[in-house]
Amino acid sequence: MTILQRITTEYIEAEDRVRLSGASPSGEAISLWITQRLLSRLLKVILNWTAESENAHHALKNAFAQQAARTDLKLQLSVPAQPSVVLVNTIDISHTVDALTLVFSGAEGVAGQLTLQRQDVRQWLNILHDTWCRAEWPQDLWPDWMARPQAEPAAVTQITLH
Repeated sequence: MTILQRITTEYIEAEDRVRLSGASPSGEAISLWITQRLLSRLLKVILNWTAESENAHHALKNAFAQQAARTDLKLQLSVPAQPSVVLVNTIDISHTVDALTLVFSGAEGVAGQLTLQRQDVRQWLNILHDTWCRAEWPQDLWPDWMARPQAEPAAVTQITLH
């Protein structure tokens, strides 16, 4: 099992799947294929863990937190895809108040483990949302607070006639 420290998430159109390429602190790397079906199940759990509540006040708070996570996201070098990949069959999830741990398993057993702090989870959610949109998959599982903020409308010049 590889303990992942960095991941690159990308949609591969020819496969119609998401590929996670991950690297450990020692430089060991793996690539994981995740289907839309499995990813949607994972997203439901992550969104429930991330969201404080579904009332209007918390929705606004979640939207601000997501925007802050998007703003804080720093561009980094991608983790290169590996020639041998693991088709993920299961993802075991455990969490504390501040961190989420994902254990990815394929046909050969456990392939990798990724632990993310709350802010990292929000940043990854933004990346997953952008990836999901790029894939043109149905948007119905995403809450409104995950939507990218729209550009500010242009100022309307008001003309008053006397």
